Amino acid sequence: MSHAELDVLVLGGGAAGMGAADALVRSGVSVGLVEAGPALGGLARSIDVGGEPIEAYYHHIFPQDSETIALVRRLGLADRLEWRHGSMAVLDGDDLHPFDGPLDILRFPPLRLDERLRLAAASALQVPRLRFARGIHRDPVGTGGPRWFGRHAYDTVWRPLLEAKFGAHAPDVSMAWLAARIRQRAGARRSSGDRLGYLRGSLGTLLRAFGEDLRRSGVEVRTSTRVSSITRDGDDWAVDVDGPDGAERLTARSVVAALSGGILDRLVELPRAYRDAVRAIPYRGIVCALVELEHPLTDRYWINVTGRLGLGCVAIIEHTNFVPAAWYGGSSVVYLAHYVGREDPAWTASDDELVASVDGTFRRLNPAWSSSWVRSVVVSRDPFAQPVPLVGGPMPSLPIETGLPGLVHLSLAHVYPDDRGVSMALRLGERGAAAVRRHLRVAS
Repeated sequence: MSHAELDVLVLGGGAAGMGAADALVRSGVSVGLVEAGPALGGLARSIDVGGEPIEAYYHHIFPQDSETIALVRRLGLADRLEWRHGSMAVLDGDDLHPFDGPLDILRFPPLRLDERLRLAAASALQVPRLRFARGIHRDPVGTGGPRWFGRHAYDTVWRPLLEAKFGAHAPDVSMAWLAARIRQRAGARRSSGDRLGYLRGSLGTLLRAFGEDLRRSGVEVRTSTRVSSITRDGDDWAVDVDGPDGAERLTARSVVAALSGGILDRLVELPRAYRDAVRAIPYRGIVCALVELEHPLTDRYWINVTGRLGLGCVAIIEHTNFVPAAWYGGSSVVYLAHYVGREDPAWTASDDELVASVDGTFRRLNPAWSSSWVRSVVVSRDPFAQPVPLVGGPMPSLPIETGLPGLVHLSLAHVYPDDRGVSMALRLGERGAAAVRRHLRVAS
């Protein structure tokens, strides 16, 4: 077993871990980064379709994602960033309705005119302002949603989407989380005329370039290297890893664990208060099927589903109605998103079963649909994709300092009330770096 000493060891090569490593190495400290997977990127990793990289999990960039845009420019990729309209719709039963903004809400047939007016006013004006309202973190969507949107509108539009995303936890999700989601989309409309950004070559291209930049800056990057334990070693930390060259012990003065709380809890003995907090946060996993088709399915980019499709599909995202199919050899690319627990059938379903479960829905969307259109299916799974922001839960006050000297924790739960995204992760990485600098007494 070999031995290596560093000022800081970052565990986890997603955007938060990479952001922390970047900020720290620029402060003049020695940094190592360990990633269990074969490449950096985390949930933003990419695969190939028609010779073109594409996200394994759907992504786009909001105009207000300043950290992502700044990184794109810094790494010389600005010419690849394109801004396009991403059309949205709602599938309600057998009917597909445009849902791009307030005017579409005012035309939404499942609701009466007075219900549409109330839903539009709440969505465009009232709810986005609630994010920082006093007491909003203690207001569950099960009661706050009907109060703001109206009972029928909430039951028709929001309740099915929340139940598909959060399962039985849905009624107890904080209104602060929902307000932040609506505010995010409203911000895109105000700042760009409802355009969304996409990086040609995928966010995976951005993170690969970021990883190369980290290596050039002196960060010691190890991929395909799994952490088995984190222990205190005098005033330092000892991290046992198993990688391509076998078992190894790495030591560092400080550790940034850019991991889900459940994984960190298995690796190190946390103080009781912090351990209890991370254990109190439930997670929903994601099963995302990327389906390559010979023909277009619809003319819409993002379709939210208010009913429960087979195996719990919550959204149908036709990526090639956002960017050109020509990028992918002429194939149409559709994502099927499922938020599930490991006990749900979708978690273990085969590729064919996931596609077959939406066969009837595809036919309703396009009567010409045939399963013979399918050229390939790639399914990606992550059990910790979505922390559930419960009212009364620890997420609003969860610190990144674990209570152990020099051990900093960065996870999706720490961006509450916001949701995951590269900009949120980079911002979190900066927070983690600042905490480490305080511990090491290093200037920024």
